[in-house]
Amino acid sequence: MKKLFATFALAALMLFAVGTNDAQAQSQQRTNVGQLVSGLINVNVGAVAVNVGDITLEDLVDVNNVLNNNNIEALNNVLNNNQIASNNSNLLNDLLRDANIITDNQVVVGVLSGGLFVIQNLPLP
Repeated sequence: MKKLFATFALAALMLFAVGTNDAQAQSQQRTNVGQLVSGLINVNVGAVAVNVGDITLEDLVDVNNVLNNNNIEALNNVLNNNQIASNNSNLLNDLLRDANIITDNQVVVGVLSGGLFVIQNLPLP
């Protein structure tokens, strides 16, 4: 039942497209929660691990620049209920932190085409 709900929630969230403001994300005409989660689910983590040295700050997009607050909350809810996306997020977080590309209070919450990683800043403890 949980998987059915998560699948339904993901499908419903794909309907809420939001325009982007970030210069790196402008190549994406419309960005939505479904795209971010789909990119995160389908990312080739092994390829990222091999090419992590080629990732720069320009490859990072702040989630606030591609989604509004309501959709950020929805994205976080989907990530909490989707084991594959959550696992990939954790793997990418570790890879990017080990390469000193993101900080301890940043997490990957999505992946856009072209190898752009959408990150979220978490409050400091």
